[in-house]
Amino acid sequence: MKVLLLSLFFLVLTSLVRSQSTITIGQTTLQVDTLVGSLDIPWEILWGPDNHIWMTERRGRVSRINPSNGAVDIILNHQNQVWQNSESGMLGMALHPDFPTTPYVYIAYTYGTNASNAREKLARFEYNGTQLINETTILDNIPANSTHNGARIIFLTDGTILLTTGDAQNTQSSQNMNSLAGKVLRINQDGTVPNDNPYGPDSYVYASGFRNAQGITLLNNGRVFISEHGPATDDEFMELLPGRNYGWPNVEGFCTSPSEIQFCQDNDVVEPLVVWTPTIAPSDLIFYENPLFPEWHNKFLMTVLKDRMLVALEMNSDFTEVVDETWYLNNLYGRLRDICVGPNKEIYLATNGQFWSNNQPNTHTIVRLTPPLSQVNLDEFESDKWHIYPNPAKGQIRMDGLPKGSVLQYTVRDAAGRIIFQLNQENLTFIDIALLDSGMYFLEIQGQNLKSVKSFIVAD
Repeated sequence: MKVLLLSLFFLVLTSLVRSQSTITIGQTTLQVDTLVGSLDIPWEILWGPDNHIWMTERRGRVSRINPSNGAVDIILNHQNQVWQNSESGMLGMALHPDFPTTPYVYIAYTYGTNASNAREKLARFEYNGTQLINETTILDNIPANSTHNGARIIFLTDGTILLTTGDAQNTQSSQNMNSLAGKVLRINQDGTVPNDNPYGPDSYVYASGFRNAQGITLLNNGRVFISEHGPATDDEFMELLPGRNYGWPNVEGFCTSPSEIQFCQDNDVVEPLVVWTPTIAPSDLIFYENPLFPEWHNKFLMTVLKDRMLVALEMNSDFTEVVDETWYLNNLYGRLRDICVGPNKEIYLATNGQFWSNNQPNTHTIVRLTPPLSQVNLDEFESDKWHIYPNPAKGQIRMDGLPKGSVLQYTVRDAAGRIIFQLNQENLTFIDIALLDSGMYFLEIQGQNLKSVKSFIVAD
């Protein structure tokens, strides 16, 4: 019997090694897993201060996702209020900077019955611990359409909100200062206009001349960068500056033709830092910092839809010039809509299928890329010195003898080697197993230079 159990143990360990998915970026090996699948077209994913991923799905749902086990908790089902067609629907989202002390969630979504009467609104919801309730309209009647709706939201350091809007397929609206379309808007949290807005206290407009900006990120130094969809040419990446014109539809990309040069001079147009022709369809972007992942450290990471990849942009020290551009993950996970980063620098990607027309429900995923964790000195750790107890166990298992002071990855797998859930944490002493069925499982502990696996039994 002991020989049989030992053989089974090593058979399962071999299966674990084979079942692990990894990719290599330069000299860095990343673990890859699908946190959750069967999603209904995710659009926004955010890492919340509650250590959950917050997600919008275009057809009208908002959910919290447990990163330990991929459990999806639907906290708002707004399908009867949202108009979803093509790329419209439940779109951008931002949590209040003091969340959860101030439990407000801001969401941009389209409503109406067809393209001719479609509108976009910015709404505020209150999170009561289980659901989003008490919807309050912050800004309404923004022109919308089946595409070109913008809808990314961020908070600035002063607590005001930036919202990108698209031209709603009416190109002339981007230069019309009386229209909210084709702009970046700056809004107080209660929906009023900030007194110091660049066009005065009666205008929400922060910057103008956009076609469809779907990426925006705030750096620690307060500067904002943005990505935008071009038509057939000239997708763009640039710094967002208040009170400036970004050219659309009179300028595509750089100011090059005689008419563009004249328009740029007359309207103080900001030229992009990078353009892509033919277009690649850039979506959201973040600024990533992680010295243990040098290939992406201190770079902008931008998700790409049409060309199905991730673009890393390196800038000079004063963020005035892009000095390197590298493409990654080409065609590995399909169209990449959004990106967020967890507390241990793991990267989450929301996928949107293989093709622009892919509106099939329940076919999309969130992929997790886990880079190396904090350094662990193997001289201070011996794998035979750590233990799981009690074993068999009910409710929770405890661990002792693990190294202190370093973030480790804890992976629980079933007897077939499938990942049940993962945790990334420092000084973890117990794991909740109350939801696991009875049977044999494996706990894998991993750091940058450390890997050890032990079995445990969940009792009936």
